Amino acid sequence: MDLKRILIVSGTHGNEINPVWAINQFKKQFKTIDKNIEYEFIIGNPLAYERGCRYIDNDLNRSFNSINKTFDNSIYEINRANTLVEKFGVNGSEPCEIAIDLHTTTANMGTSIVIYGRRRKDFCLAALLQHKFGLPIYLHEKDKKQTGFLVEAWPCGLVIEIGSVAQNYYDPKIINKFLVIISSLRDEINKLKNNQIKLPKGLVVHIHQGSIDYPRETNGNINALIHPKRINQDWKPIKMGDPLFMDVLGNTKVYTGQNTIWPVFIGEVAYKEKNIAMSYTKKEVINISNLICEEFFS
Repeated sequence: MDLKRILIVSGTHGNEINPVWAINQFKKQFKTIDKNIEYEFIIGNPLAYERGCRYIDNDLNRSFNSINKTFDNSIYEINRANTLVEKFGVNGSEPCEIAIDLHTTTANMGTSIVIYGRRRKDFCLAALLQHKFGLPIYLHEKDKKQTGFLVEAWPCGLVIEIGSVAQNYYDPKIINKFLVIISSLRDEINKLKNNQIKLPKGLVVHIHQGSIDYPRETNGNINALIHPKRINQDWKPIKMGDPLFMDVLGNTKVYTGQNTIWPVFIGEVAYKEKNIAMSYTKKEVINISNLICEEFFS
């Protein structure tokens, strides 16, 4: 399939408002036309964005595993997921071949890439952006509790995640980071198509291993917070004996595993309802030298 249209989604979570502003600014300021690559811009969850909340009934970015299945018409996000795929999916009325989902986080993640699973096309696109911007890549897989992500409904897709920024708070620096990536994406893809970029043989990734919940009492209440030495330390390695949490008496709960881990989404506000204080990864280099990315982007 020839690459023609890229779906750029903002507002998948309604209280992540900086990507929406960035898209509006991009459409007004950048008039570059590419005959081979078109952008389609949408707000993923317009009702949640209007209300300033993450979602209405269900997390939209966990609702795409119900596509083309019998679903409850009363759940707004499941209906929305089906509508988006029916319109912009590869077999939709306005098909797009790639989906880029723009998100912000309250965690100190900087600018990063999130991909789901090991699809060849996703690796090509992630390698392109890592080569250009030096961004860390979070490979999210093998987590049965978290499925149904938006970009998985397209043959190629990834998330651009930028933080930290509070929910429903505009930050010009965050907006500018989105603009830099969006405005350069088409040029970088065209360079790859024309063999003007030599991607590295190895792709550095942080592979999801699991998540850690806050320590809790028997009634479910949180009884310890993220340790001060762990706050804002996303992507920084954790070794055996390093602090994780501190309770109200000042007692420290430490990491007891033998293998070094790299934490992500430390203290993400939206993940507290998912019983996640942080997720953790292992760092690997994946050989991509046998991927023929030029053919994919032709």
